[in-house]
Amino acid sequence: MSCSIPLSGYEGEQALHWFDPTPGVIPWPARELLEKYAGIPEEDIEKEVISLRNMAWKTFTYPCIGQFEFLELQLSTRTRLYHRVLSRLYSGQYLIDMGCCLGQDLRKLAFDGVLPSHLVGVDLHPEFIELGYDLFRDRDRQPGIKMLVGDIQAPVDAEPWPLLKHGFDIVNFSMILHAFEHDEQAVMLEKAVHVLRDEPGAMMMGTACGSRDGRVSCWSGKDIPLHNAETFTRLVAEVGERTGTRWQVEAEVDNGFSMHDGKRKWVGPHLKRLVFEITRLE
Repeated sequence: MSCSIPLSGYEGEQALHWFDPTPGVIPWPARELLEKYAGIPEEDIEKEVISLRNMAWKTFTYPCIGQFEFLELQLSTRTRLYHRVLSRLYSGQYLIDMGCCLGQDLRKLAFDGVLPSHLVGVDLHPEFIELGYDLFRDRDRQPGIKMLVGDIQAPVDAEPWPLLKHGFDIVNFSMILHAFEHDEQAVMLEKAVHVLRDEPGAMMMGTACGSRDGRVSCWSGKDIPLHNAETFTRLVAEVGERTGTRWQVEAEVDNGFSMHDGKRKWVGPHLKRLVFEITRLE
């Protein structure tokens, strides 16, 4: 087994391997969002992003923070899926982003015309939620996106899960699956079943670290499945049996991101991106 991306952040010299002083070229979708949604003057965007990231780094020495990965709007990069999601949300459906980090994907949806009142974000860390408000400057915007603090591994009777039961048509998981062991991943997907409407057509989607051979890696002392399409499909089938539901799974492993720059020698070439879309059949 190899140890890779941490669950709780690196420390000391290892953390510095994940710390990029600047974001380099900020992708246009993120730059447009920061300029036109957040209202940050174009000439100030990089300075604001670096300042926000440095504040976040004091608490969270995660690779996604150190490398400005919150600027990679994961959902909207999946163009065909994104257009279908937009169509569903325009028609009045509701989406919840579980493990939403700074809420960047939710802000992109709102910028693209989705009613903010149809969007909810949940994250374990209230600091991420507050930093998201600081970056996107929408704390007092009405109607606003509802941002909630919640533990995805908590029982369904713990807040905020009872209030969210069967209230959504789409669940998004962006780069969070690989933070959990197998049984925890099953609980995470069961939580999605809990919040989704109890009817065919309900959908889960997301991205995660994966591998072409569907291996298990030791990350921060945990045995973490890095899924390929086959192992992920088996996980969904297991959750379906436990919840009395049946799902159509579309999943693949691609090169949607890369962390092989020579600095991170504990990250092997096996690490790829898993993308998935799961639609309820019955």
